[in-house]
Amino acid sequence: MKYKHVIGSLVTVITLFLVTGCERNEGLVEDRINVHGTFGQITLVDMPAEKTSEIVGAVEKELEALDYIGYTFEEQGELAQLNEALGNGRSMTVSDGMLELIKDAIGLFNASGGLFNPAAGQLTAFWEFRCDQDECSESPYPDVVQRLVDKQIAMIVRQRPSMDDLIISGNRISSRNRLVRLEFGDMICGLTLDKGIEYLKSIGVENAMISIGGNVRTTGTRGDHDWWVGIPDASGEHFIASIENIDDYSVVTVRAFDKSFGRQGRVYRHIVDSRTGQPVEDVVSVTVMHDSALTANAFAVTLHIAGIENWKKIADSMDVHKILVITKDGTIYTSLAMENIIHWKQGVENQHLVP
Repeated sequence: MKYKHVIGSLVTVITLFLVTGCERNEGLVEDRINVHGTFGQITLVDMPAEKTSEIVGAVEKELEALDYIGYTFEEQGELAQLNEALGNGRSMTVSDGMLELIKDAIGLFNASGGLFNPAAGQLTAFWEFRCDQDECSESPYPDVVQRLVDKQIAMIVRQRPSMDDLIISGNRISSRNRLVRLEFGDMICGLTLDKGIEYLKSIGVENAMISIGGNVRTTGTRGDHDWWVGIPDASGEHFIASIENIDDYSVVTVRAFDKSFGRQGRVYRHIVDSRTGQPVEDVVSVTVMHDSALTANAFAVTLHIAGIENWKKIADSMDVHKILVITKDGTIYTSLAMENIIHWKQGVENQHLVP
């Protein structure tokens, strides 16, 4: 579950394999890639099968470092060590990779007006569920404990831990606020796609696609045709549309997986608004197309938090234009830039253009 909200389901990966036109032919070779405890896919053009295996192994090795750097569930990883230091009022010297990740997070925090806040990891930790299924029949805490947790959440919200609290001196990181707990799960999937394509380009691969959990980054073309990918519905099990002519672009979908509490039948979702300490409610899926998968990943989360009333205004302020939003009642909103390139699947209804 710890990485599920970033990479989606294996069903989406398998479906994407079919929709992206990866039929077997001599010019197109696909292989699985094992990253961050899940399977993605690399598609290469005009590449011998034996060479593909060699490239896949090299890409996996190149991306292994992101696990150590960026995931809190790596107990001995650099991020876990940094969070422990910051929580105890200490500074820590970090690797160049971690420093780059932190600077990216600060840039995304500022661009989103603070809505994308990787420093509020303590809030998301309080909303972790104690079950492995998509829907839990009970609250993660007994009622008495839940009241204490609610008070703790309220205290963290008042103290407002944010990326602005970090102090950077060379590679040394400290914080003005001990409640800062960095959580980069909403960045790593996109960063992985970017780094993977960047590495492929560095070794001379000109035409390729990497997909992880339905999120895609491409370069070049797929032989005589352009790359094209499907946009999933809120469940991630079916496609409602496709996008063609994707060259050196990413398409990222972030879905708010439902997790059901036994508290008056209310449904909570995994994306937490750091301004309130509460999970988002109105938006259930956001798809963003951008030349940076990292940016698309982070801004898709941001638009969940912005909500139905504000997503377009926030998107414009972030200079992100190709967007599709699905709300909990099934309404589909698209920006004009996305509407101009999208191909709807027959029978899809309830679409609204937001200019």
